[in-house]
Amino acid sequence: MARRLRVFLDSDIFIRDLRFKRDEHYEINKKLIELVQRKKILGYTSIYNLLEICGYLSFNLTLGDLRNLYVGFPGRYNLTIIFPDKLSDYILKLDIIRIFGFIEKKMSFSDSLISDTVEIYRDKLNFFITWNAKHFRDKLSIEAVTPHEFLEKHKT
Repeated sequence: MARRLRVFLDSDIFIRDLRFKRDEHYEINKKLIELVQRKKILGYTSIYNLLEICGYLSFNLTLGDLRNLYVGFPGRYNLTIIFPDKLSDYILKLDIIRIFGFIEKKMSFSDSLISDTVEIYRDKLNFFITWNAKHFRDKLSIEAVTPHEFLEKHKT
């Protein structure tokens, strides 16, 4: 059996799935998510992405729904949440020098946190998938692609 691709999914993939069902790219986005849900490709995202998604959606969710989203997220999407510090799932530590290195590459703080986590796991990841691939291209050691680009390259 061929080894499955391992992809890191950015927050915008999930936000589009959860909130923007009328978006022109919703169907392409959904195809990618279904590949992860069916384990055709192995999906990963970071704790920073999960917190970003919850923060974005918190304005429209009840407290119970928000907590259920947070706790149930890995099961809903059949993916793994990764942490920058492999020792703890509860305390996040920042390497300010590494984070600032991404900021120097013209990245926002949240994108820098996410990029740092991707770099920690780069040997286990094949692609970084985001609708904002231009923000990450040539700034990561793995290829940054849009869902459309990924699906075109990898007809799974």
